[in-house]
Amino acid sequence: MPENNFIFLLNENSSTSLYKFFVCNRSCKKDKESDSAPNISFTYTSGYTNSLPKSVVFTANSSNADNISWDFGDSTTGQGFTVSHTYNNFGAYKVKATATKSGLSASYSKDVPITFHRRAVIKKIEVLQIPSLKPGGLDWDPGEFPDLTYEILFPGDTLYVGGAVLNNSETGSFNIIPSQGTYVFDQDVKIKIYDKDVGNVPDKELMGIVPFKFTSVLPTSLTYTDSVQVIQGALKLLVKFEFQQ
Repeated sequence: MPENNFIFLLNENSSTSLYKFFVCNRSCKKDKESDSAPNISFTYTSGYTNSLPKSVVFTANSSNADNISWDFGDSTTGQGFTVSHTYNNFGAYKVKATATKSGLSASYSKDVPITFHRRAVIKKIEVLQIPSLKPGGLDWDPGEFPDLTYEILFPGDTLYVGGAVLNNSETGSFNIIPSQGTYVFDQDVKIKIYDKDVGNVPDKELMGIVPFKFTSVLPTSLTYTDSVQVIQGALKLLVKFEFQQ
């Protein structure tokens, strides 16, 4: 027997209260769901390889799509929930999957690395510029410069807490020994800069977070520029890195 929902409407404009109701079964919910855009994400097999061409299998994740179309980021396209594509060059390719259903569509994009490197590490962080004031217009440390420290949040919520402190400084460098890194190139690495205040609660205040992905600096040869300037708001950093085979 179908499950029914009773919906009551009150006519407040009448001198006598008038109630109306109708019955809605599960088909109402289905009609509402049919009007919503499909959901979409995707996974893919590793793009690591020592030689080209390299084939990668893409699998779409969608519970309500009728069709999936692909843009593989190299001027080629495809169709299907699971597809294989072959890349002929090293690099980071912005792959987009588009799900369609009943005339509606939704897309999901991800940077896919085709690379002969397995891991990337951060060797040094140089603070080039910090916000001059806290939110609200207050000084970080009245009468002096802040004491800078940092954390790095790698993909998978792997947190590295730097122990070094740049005392009374607006700029300076942190050498990360040993280097810290990740095998995941297509997700954000988040560098957090703090003003450290020993004895206070909390003992450090967040100045800003700068995200970047290693796919944005992925080498296509053995020689490459090993640093990148990253900016978020008033916070500006220079990140020195290394790709490892």
